[in-house]
Amino acid sequence: MKWFKKLSIRIQVMIIGLIIIAMVPIIVWNVYKQMSELIIDQNTQYNKELIEIMKERVSSNYAEVSKLMVNLGYDATVQNFLAESDNLKIYEISKKIDSLMDVFKNTNPDILDISIVNNAGKLISLKGSIPDIYNLASRPEQGGAVHYAGFRTASHYNDRDKFLFNMNIFSLGNKATYGENAGYLMISLDSHSINKEIEKYPRLAGTNFYLFENNHLVFSNSSQDKDLIEQINSLHIEKDQDQSVIKTSAGKRYILQSHVLPEIEGKIVTATPISILMKGLQPLKTKSFALVLIMLLLISIPYSILMMNILKPLSKLMTFMKQLKTGSLNILQSKVRLEGYAEIEMISSEFNTMLQRINNLTNQLIQSDTELYQSELEKQRLQYAFLQSQINPHFLSNTLDTIKGIAIAQGSKETYEMAGALSRMLRYSIKGGDEVSLGDELQIVEAYIRIHQLRFSDRFTYKQHCPEELMQLRIPKMIIQPVVENALTHGLETLATGGIVSIHVQQDDQGVLTVTISDNGSGIAPARLEELHNMLDSGDKDKVLKEHIGVANVHHRIHVKYGDPYGLSLRSEQGRGTEVTLSFPSVKSDFHVDRVV
Repeated sequence: MKWFKKLSIRIQVMIIGLIIIAMVPIIVWNVYKQMSELIIDQNTQYNKELIEIMKERVSSNYAEVSKLMVNLGYDATVQNFLAESDNLKIYEISKKIDSLMDVFKNTNPDILDISIVNNAGKLISLKGSIPDIYNLASRPEQGGAVHYAGFRTASHYNDRDKFLFNMNIFSLGNKATYGENAGYLMISLDSHSINKEIEKYPRLAGTNFYLFENNHLVFSNSSQDKDLIEQINSLHIEKDQDQSVIKTSAGKRYILQSHVLPEIEGKIVTATPISILMKGLQPLKTKSFALVLIMLLLISIPYSILMMNILKPLSKLMTFMKQLKTGSLNILQSKVRLEGYAEIEMISSEFNTMLQRINNLTNQLIQSDTELYQSELEKQRLQYAFLQSQINPHFLSNTLDTIKGIAIAQGSKETYEMAGALSRMLRYSIKGGDEVSLGDELQIVEAYIRIHQLRFSDRFTYKQHCPEELMQLRIPKMIIQPVVENALTHGLETLATGGIVSIHVQQDDQGVLTVTISDNGSGIAPARLEELHNMLDSGDKDKVLKEHIGVANVHHRIHVKYGDPYGLSLRSEQGRGTEVTLSFPSVKSDFHVDRVV
């Protein structure tokens, strides 16, 4: 279903709607189909039960006829006729048999004729309407049971179709040998007797009955459709096996049910047109499809509302988002208004809030870019001014070198050392680059210390500890000297002798480089110390620049360049001295430490 999720909501909703629209008719059609099948099954079951009753009735009639034939064949008068050879006596006996036959016929009105034939060929017939009584094909089979002898159609001497039944008659031993075949008996039954049985029972409207004897149509209660009769004859059924199929004839579909009649070696077939069975469902079918149209109409109303309240606002939102892609800043100040469900309105509100935040951030970014651009312009201006200012330091450096030469000529060692230290500091300050190695920075600090030692004789001493492997690490240029200058001018200014300035460099396990500058001077008053701490914590650049506070300026330079947690920390106790710690990341330099001459 991944492909479905990638589709737009509009297409997804349309697909779901089409599925619902397609499913409703399918469901109605399936219901109609099941009802049709149910009606067909009920009709089939009803016809089956009706034919079963008819078959039982035919079997009962057959048993009744069989009993009548047995009673007649083994009557004493009939036995005398079969054994008698005297024609006069046969004539007298025949009169009695005629009366006997009339009695039997009256017991069953479907009997058309009764004929008795002895072994000598003598015949007694009630009406003489059985033309093939002497036909060998009409002779009964072996045994004394009643047999079906076939169906005979109406002829010029008999206007009725009939079924023939025959039976061998054996001697009871009065005048002939006991058990000897004395002759046979034949009865013809009106074929309409079965028709009458069929017509006794109600049938479904339009159901046709067909009676077949060896694929020969004996009876039909409707007009004979040759094509349908051929299809019925094509039904091959086994003995004692019924069959139900659907066949088409002349454009009509029929349910054909075939039922075996073993007594006449035939079958009864019912043919029910499906159109007649479905006739009662036609109004229901019409109403069902009308109901489907109404349901689809009712479904379309909430579906349209859904489209209006979800898809239309989302389409409006997508259009607005495309406008955002144009990059126009004015669009950030506008708002999108979506109307629909509560969730849609919440999306609209949150989206507008997001737009407002983006607009604010954009304004801040523009302001920051403007400030950055102005800073870059200021930086370029300062660089230009720096290039111009390098003319004077070079002139001063050359002048100091001249002073050094004069001092050597006059033998003034202190003047020579002071001029040399000052010259090194001047060249270092105009040296290109914002970063230097820690070793170079410490050399400049030593030069600065040497100038003050020459100036104040032996009022203080200088101590330095830095592992050799840390000398190559990079730090900002002129970052330690301002702190040392503060220690000398503010910390040791009140001491006549015994002043100490020390620098201790180390690196911790996290790779943080720390440079600690300490002195044993007068320290800082608590109020002033708190003021300095607040200034360091606030990072107020403007105040730092305005008041020219050295330690704050140093902290700002480190913090701007490296960020947290690097910078300057300050500890001091009034009357005992001050300790300033600078922290840097450990970054190795690409150049070697050279002695600044």
